[in-house]
Amino acid sequence: MERKLWILLSKLMEAMLLFMGIWSLYKKDWLWAFACFFGFLLAVSPAIIRRNLKFSVHWLIEFLLVFAISLHIWGGVLHLYSLPFYDKIAHFLASAIVAFFALITMYVIDTFSPRIHMDLFMLAFFIAIFTMAMGVIWEIAEFAMDQIVSHGIPYAQVSLENTMWDLIADSIAGIVVGIVGAIGIRKGEFKELLLQISKEAKKLNTRFFHARNKAMEALKKAIQEKKVDEKALPIVEKINKLGDYFTTSSCSGRIVLLEIPTFGRKRKAKFLGKWHRKIKLGEMKEALNKAKKGEIWFLVQSSIFHVSTISMENARKLLNVANQSGFKYSSIKTFNGKIVVEILSTERIDAPLGKDGEIFVGDDYLKILVEIANKMMERMDKKLKRLEKNLDMLS
Repeated sequence: MERKLWILLSKLMEAMLLFMGIWSLYKKDWLWAFACFFGFLLAVSPAIIRRNLKFSVHWLIEFLLVFAISLHIWGGVLHLYSLPFYDKIAHFLASAIVAFFALITMYVIDTFSPRIHMDLFMLAFFIAIFTMAMGVIWEIAEFAMDQIVSHGIPYAQVSLENTMWDLIADSIAGIVVGIVGAIGIRKGEFKELLLQISKEAKKLNTRFFHARNKAMEALKKAIQEKKVDEKALPIVEKINKLGDYFTTSSCSGRIVLLEIPTFGRKRKAKFLGKWHRKIKLGEMKEALNKAKKGEIWFLVQSSIFHVSTISMENARKLLNVANQSGFKYSSIKTFNGKIVVEILSTERIDAPLGKDGEIFVGDDYLKILVEIANKMMERMDKKLKRLEKNLDMLS
């Protein structure tokens, strides 16, 4: 009921703007007629956006927008500026609304942009400076209107003192909303509003959902062809059940024997052996017998998952889960507007063993490598179970 009441008030104020515009035309008050019709167009812009872009603007933002516009138009058309302090109150309230819009906008940008991130202090500072700047632009517009419409006769800007007090009111509003807004975000005061905006922003991010659908189709095919690491599959499935994430690659960790032409030329590498589990010394020696030409390397490669997500906020949440699960080398990567979390652990061995079919180390060394590698595989298995459990924090 409360929501419908505010929407009704918004519609009434929009109707008043239209009526005041017609009344100003009748009185041949061209300046305020223009202001009324322009204000009306701004006030109904959320409805236009909703219809053309399928993007629903929150009812509170709709109300605040039309209220901020109406404050100044009422002052001119109804001569309310002659009332004591009306001008300053109108400036303070309108600037507070502008500051609130800046708060919401920066929150959405911070959430969905891979290139911009602000802490709460910088957020409050930006809002205050932005509001002051909007106040300056407003005063410049009033000065320009006096020069153009009134031929230099003060009408919108009565005096320097009036202008300075307007700017002071704008600045106080920006500072107050910046501080209170930042604290409110930390405490979750705007959770319902921000959640609604976040949902609407996701609707516009069609590229992410197109890529997600494509990745899910490829994963389904890979599972059918048994090309997906079975130990990684529970984690992959759990991540992909979350609508704002999808996996692009995964490996639970592995032990590898590799033969390469020379160091760094992995494209022409040949697998002598590959295991996603612990191995025995005999298995390793049997694989080494396949070596013919090139450098022979023994590798332990850590568990790794690449997860694409829709927002930086989601990426930071997943990164936190990964770090808590023991994947200390995890990081957030961005490229071409895409946000990817690389979940990576610390276990790793890169050891050369021989060349051109000849092994340069003895059985004792191979035995130590196998023991260390198996211990790493055990530790990776524990981390995978921990990660699978901790992913519940994202639900």
